[in-house]
Amino acid sequence: MTGVANYTFNIVRCVMEIAPDIGFAGFRGFDWRKFDRAAMQEIARSQHKLHDVELQHAASFARIKNLVLDRAAGWPGSRVAGAIYREMRRGRFSASVRKQPLDLFHAFNFRPLADPGVPMLPVIYDLSTFRYPEFHPPDRVRWLEPLRDLVERAPLVQTISDFSRREIADIFGYPLAKIFVAPPAAAPVFVPLGRDLTQSVLDTLDLTYGEFFLVVGTHEPRKNIRTAVLAYERLPQAARARSPLVLAGGKGWGDLDLPAQTESLVRGGSVRFVHGVADPQLRSLYEGARLLLAPSLYEGFGMPVVEALACGTPVAHSADTSMDEISGNMDRRVAALDVEGWTRALRDALESDDHADLARREARIARARQFDWQQSAEVVIDAYRRILN
Repeated sequence: MTGVANYTFNIVRCVMEIAPDIGFAGFRGFDWRKFDRAAMQEIARSQHKLHDVELQHAASFARIKNLVLDRAAGWPGSRVAGAIYREMRRGRFSASVRKQPLDLFHAFNFRPLADPGVPMLPVIYDLSTFRYPEFHPPDRVRWLEPLRDLVERAPLVQTISDFSRREIADIFGYPLAKIFVAPPAAAPVFVPLGRDLTQSVLDTLDLTYGEFFLVVGTHEPRKNIRTAVLAYERLPQAARARSPLVLAGGKGWGDLDLPAQTESLVRGGSVRFVHGVADPQLRSLYEGARLLLAPSLYEGFGMPVVEALACGTPVAHSADTSMDEISGNMDRRVAALDVEGWTRALRDALESDDHADLARREARIARARQFDWQQSAEVVIDAYRRILN
């Protein structure tokens, strides 16, 4: 699941559990579909809600799917075909939405395909396309330009962090009092399962429990992978040989501007790109990492931080970002572009037993549990009733 799909799934699932009188329908492909508990269970089974014993099959499928999508993107005419598909969906949505018995349109996917003709609750995850348009492909920036007008007409706006709440008020001039926060939480799969089970998964990646650094996220410019590699390269060669840097995530957009030495680090096995990672495999990467690095230049929330904490793993993240809200005092904060600061964080992690300290691990897990899907769903239900009443 994408981040947006995962957020939508969990909010809807919990709203259904708390308020069974609230029904949901969604536009999927070219048709409307009712979403009840049976439908949500089907989605859960078909997505990443898997047990660790299913890990290798799930991870292999994810890699194959990622490869197919990557190749398809380069086929002649793929951009034209994509534009035609989107226009056909927009036409179908526009022709059918007002025939649906809707009281409210909850715009989880940034903005609707067309005016739904009922009150709308937009979800704004972040405003990076407005704050840093250079971090995104032009098509994405253009697609999100109408957000400003959509927000101005909205009775309330939903977001995922206090940081994003302030951004919406600052950039759009929308009243702060009408913006509410319903943060995401770590999925149930992100829990510590112990060294032995975790190592059995890490063996498939030639990694050792507690002996590697981890960066998680789509590989695109705003994730600031360049700084992580520059900081890692400054470690002594012996340290790099013992503790590789794992860059896990899907291929994104744009030039990562990686340093020239990256190629030799990859050839030597000390920097490793891992694509197509299913959640059970990602869980093992989190638990097994000595330190998670999150050097992003901009985030609306920062899911890798809460997921790593849920697995008991130490975290270092960019200072003065939304990630401050997640970690509390369970973190190391570094200025995003401070290469030497990130190198110090890596060195300190190598010299510390923080990753193995049981009391510290429990404290990090407790911090992650403060983010709860049920609590966020209750906030959303209150917003529904405020809008409709």
